[in-house]
Amino acid sequence: MKRVLLTCLALATFAAASPSLQVDRERIEAGQTFGLQFVVPLQEIPANSEVVQIETKNGFTFLGLDSTDQVIRPGFEDMFFGGGRAYKARIYTFKLRAPKKTGQINVGQLFWTINGERQPVSGIIPVSVQRSYNDDALAVSLTPSKKSIYEGEQFYVTLGFHTFEHFEGNLQATDMNTGSDFIVHRSDLSNMEFKPVEGARREMQASAKFAWLSPTKSGNLQIPAFKFKYTKRGEPKIVEEKKQMGNMSFSSRSVKQESVETEAATPVVNINVKPLPAEGRPANFSGMVGSYSFDAQFDKDHLKVGEALTLSITIKGDGTPGTITDPKLPSFDDFRSVPPENSIDKKIAGSKVVTTKNIKIFLYPKKKGSFEIPEISYSWFDPAKRAYQSETLGPWTIEVEKGDASAEAAFMPAATRPTAVQKQEIEALGSDIRFIHKVSGKKESPTPHRDILFWIIFLAAIPFYLVSAGMIRRHRKHSSDAALVRKGKAKKMLKARFADAHTAMQKGDVKAFYAALEAGLIDYLSDITNLEFKGMTRNQMKQELEKLGLGADNIDAIDKWLEKCSFARFAPVNPSPEEQGSMLKDMEKLCDGLGILK
Repeated sequence: MKRVLLTCLALATFAAASPSLQVDRERIEAGQTFGLQFVVPLQEIPANSEVVQIETKNGFTFLGLDSTDQVIRPGFEDMFFGGGRAYKARIYTFKLRAPKKTGQINVGQLFWTINGERQPVSGIIPVSVQRSYNDDALAVSLTPSKKSIYEGEQFYVTLGFHTFEHFEGNLQATDMNTGSDFIVHRSDLSNMEFKPVEGARREMQASAKFAWLSPTKSGNLQIPAFKFKYTKRGEPKIVEEKKQMGNMSFSSRSVKQESVETEAATPVVNINVKPLPAEGRPANFSGMVGSYSFDAQFDKDHLKVGEALTLSITIKGDGTPGTITDPKLPSFDDFRSVPPENSIDKKIAGSKVVTTKNIKIFLYPKKKGSFEIPEISYSWFDPAKRAYQSETLGPWTIEVEKGDASAEAAFMPAATRPTAVQKQEIEALGSDIRFIHKVSGKKESPTPHRDILFWIIFLAAIPFYLVSAGMIRRHRKHSSDAALVRKGKAKKMLKARFADAHTAMQKGDVKAFYAALEAGLIDYLSDITNLEFKGMTRNQMKQELEKLGLGADNIDAIDKWLEKCSFARFAPVNPSPEEQGSMLKDMEKLCDGLGILK
């Protein structure tokens, strides 16, 4: 059935017929041909006019023009509004090709040429251009913030989605690996929100910063294509059915569209990574690339022997996410030290991942006096200034006074300390020893070893003692070994996570289901290895698992599961309960196969 798009000429109320525009199909698809039909009653064609023409816009292409005269029969609406008589009309059919873009688009304008002058016949002609069912229902993009950077410099990539009207959902990531040439900090994409596309209400789009990366080497590097699978509505197919009823046969035709599972991928992203310049590179260059700040200070400059002196160092910058190298420290020969305390924190600030490292060094002076601690420097390369930067603090003068005798003794060499008890003290103690005297007046008991019952009880107690001692020793060892305790509870904690996933599956909460699977897998790996995988990037996890001797197949399976679970937190995925149950079983099977790590 043809659909009227626009009435071009306004006539008086209840006029018999008027020119109109219509298309020759229900659906105009992007990049495909269609016919725009201009229907004009013969009596309405202007005298001395030439063939009507079209001026196309917005990417529509004119391919040709046909015309034919026909008798137009009135429809129900025409009869209702008073135009109930048949009339002769000329139908001009403009063959056009639609542009690649979709949405409500203006085709252009029609003109008559009368006595050599062009006169407009219509105003704008809006049509709805839709994506072909044969085309992808999902377009994904990965856009870097920079395409040319320095080695070690941080940049981010934005992941974008555009769904078209025949997109049906079940979106899942099958591969979101950024390659092995980058250190990566991934976002959980909690701010990813799908919104209607302006001018195309049945299309949705969303985008968000997906990851911050830092290249580990120079050259022409690539971020591989991200791959996704989803379900779309397929091409309409005409199905003919024949039925036999007695001696008569009937045939019917219907249009069916089936769901099709397909894939989409982002283009490969090429990044040009420049090496750091050799000119002007400081001798103590830290290797960090970005904008950094450096601070180092002591908590006091006067103290006594036995007291602690604390050196606090803070380094903050937007270079390699989660990584900051230590500064070169001077010699602290006049002080005793204990292992320093280090902490690293990273967070997203604006369009950067900012990493902060705090170092605390505790120093104990060996003796009194005045000591000078040399200056401490930290250098980095600033890509915005294209130059190396340095910050130097110090030197510091520390005044140490004599402390309490006990405090000083605690830091004296063992050879100079007095022995705890002298020879004279031993002799004095010996004269004051209270000897043990025999208790008299009590009847002696008979010898028990001559009694058979004694030997029965004695021999029976030996295996009981050995078993008990072994169990106690094993329990003490198990209780004192935090890693062993953690491994022992790994299965129990995993079952609890899977129980959460099963509950979420029953409630139909897909995001909670994937979150429980992801947390269960990461926590289980952490428990059985006594390593903290939570907070690591996926590349770091791969490296740790390789060090532990886990096979490449298992590492790849773990990475794909984490990719799938991470993506499901923001993407409109909607697996069926049967699919969720199958995924839960697959996850349990994967965890059972990680025995090599136990």
